[in-house]
Formats: sequence, structure tokens, C-alpha cells
Amino acid sequence: MFSLEKIIEKICEHTGIDEDKVKKMILEKQDELSGLVSEEGAAYIVARELGVNLIRETKRQLKIKNIIPGLRSVDLVARVVKIMEPREFERNGKSGKVLNVILGDETGTIRFSLWNEEIEVVESGKLKEGDTIKISGAYVKADHMDNPELRIGRGTIEKTDQIVDLPPAESIEKNFSTIKRCEIRDFREGKMCEVRATLVQAFRKSPFYEVCPQCGSRVTKKEDKWVCDDHGEVEPKHHVVLSGIIDDGTGNIRAVFFRDMAEKVFGKSLKELEEIAEKNKDTLSVFEHIEGLGKDFIFRGRVRKNTYSERMEFVVNEVQDVDVKKEIDSLLSELGSAQQ
Repeated sequence: MFSLEKIIEKICEHTGIDEDKVKKMILEKQDELSGLVSEEGAAYIVARELGVNLIRETKRQLKIKNIIPGLRSVDLVARVVKIMEPREFERNGKSGKVLNVILGDETGTIRFSLWNEEIEVVESGKLKEGDTIKISGAYVKADHMDNPELRIGRGTIEKTDQIVDLPPAESIEKNFSTIKRCEIRDFREGKMCEVRATLVQAFRKSPFYEVCPQCGSRVTKKEDKWVCDDHGEVEPKHHVVLSGIIDDGTGNIRAVFFRDMAEKVFGKSLKELEEIAEKNKDTLSVFEHIEGLGKDFIFRGRVRKNTYSERMEFVVNEVQDVDVKKEIDSLLSELGSAQQ
């Protein structure tokens, strides 16, 4: 991993841009990303955008704060902070599973996504919350909110007895968790929040959109052909999106659900939604079958400003059913703390 000074030096060397201007570009990139990446991370992004390849294909152990989309052959020693519930999905007639693990070190946290057979390491009990693990040969993608997401690919995961100065999982979650229980009235742009709320309205817009079958990016239609910026002309596949209004009693906000999250709220798989639309010859007919309308959920995601409406909206990246016992225990714990 290059130091900040070395990155700046490399950018200047390869582009001819003077040092002061490069430093300004790095600060502007940090501002653009709401301060969610370190200076070194922002510098790597600037370098990549300028065509300066600093990503070496050799293995290297990184700190989480410096992990950015596009890195490959990543080595990381981290603590397992939280293991989410696995989600099942069906695409192109095939079923699958995804499970998200939150990893942390003394510099931050990152989502680590396990897919299909990769989940066995958790389901078998080999990987548990609080464990220290070593990941080798992983790569990093941008999730649908452009946050870095770690994938194992052809790499390896193993528990390690390597002596590392990692904080306990509870401490990492307390210090770095950006997702805290909030009320909608307290939502602010750029904030990561968890909220218990009800979907009170679903906007009746076509829930399907076209993506590249190879990379999953949105495709555009040009002269009756679907085109991906990276893969050219393609035969697209569909993903599902849902938008509506959620309300928690303190306020309401427009919420957007992509892919698995939309399927969770609809209570239907993408295939089932497509079958309903085809049967009725109307994509909007799927809204007659939405199961999540009027139902309480735990939503997690990021608040952002919609570039078209200039209004705040909540982009949801996790949907959970309400665990009443857990909610009661949490409330009792808060009451106990307040009385002390």
C-alpha cells in the first residue's frame, strides 16, 4: 500500500499535474464521498480516474479504511463483528443464497459478501462472531451505493491465531458502526440509519429495469439495441426496484429498494413478479400482490438527496422482519440504562 505522499508523487509523475492541484483533487474527492474514505483511499480513486494504475496484483495486507472498489488480491486480517441472516434469491431460473458479514479492525468496518457455497464456512460453525480471520486473495467491488464490498472469489478464508492488535467486536461495532437506530425526523443527508417503520405507500411505476448479464450495470437502449458501457451490445436481464413512502410515527420519507430488498418487500421473487406481469400483460399489476404494504420492518440504509427532486430519500440496503422479543429486550435495556 503506497503512502499518501507516494501516491501524490506517482500521480504527478504520470500525469504532469502539479502537486498542489493533485492535493486539491484528493480533498474534493473526499468531500464528494462525504468524508467516508481516508485521504489515501481518495488518492487511489483520483489516480484511477486519471488513468494511473496503482493497484498492484501482488498480495498485500490492508487496513479497512484504505480498501476501495477495484482492488484485487487483497489480504486482510480482521475481526468478525456481525453475521447477518442469509437471504435466498432466484435469478434466471436458478436459486441461490447470499450472506453478509461485517468485518472490522481498528480503522473501520466493511461488508464481506458470501455467495452460495461460500456460506458453508458460516453455516458449519467454522466462522463465528468475534473470530479473528485472515482473508487472502480477495477482491473489492462497489455495492449499489458505491461503498466498497469485499468478495472472496478464488481467495481463501481461515480463522487465525496470528497475534494482531484488534479491538473486540463489541468495541468495533460501537466505535465504527455507521448504522444506528434513528427516527425519520432526525434523518440527515449522508447518514447511515436503521429505522423501524411501515411502508405506507408504494409508487406504481414499472418495477423492472434492464442490466448487463455480465457485470450487472444498468444498460441503455440505443437504436433498438441494449448497450453496456463495458461490454457493448448485450441481451439484458432484469432486476426489480420498488419505491414508496415509509413512516415511523415521527415523520415519513421516500424509500427506494433495489433487487433483493425489493423482492423482500414485495414478498415475491423476481421470477414470480415477471410471471404476474406477463400473465396480466401489465407490469403494474404486480402492485396488486405486494405483501409488505402496511407492514412493519426494520430498514437499514443511507439517506441521500435525490438529484432530480432535490428531496431527501432513503436508499435501503437491508430489510428485516421485526423481532418483537428483540425489540422488547432493547427497550428494557434502554430503560434500565436511563434509571441508573
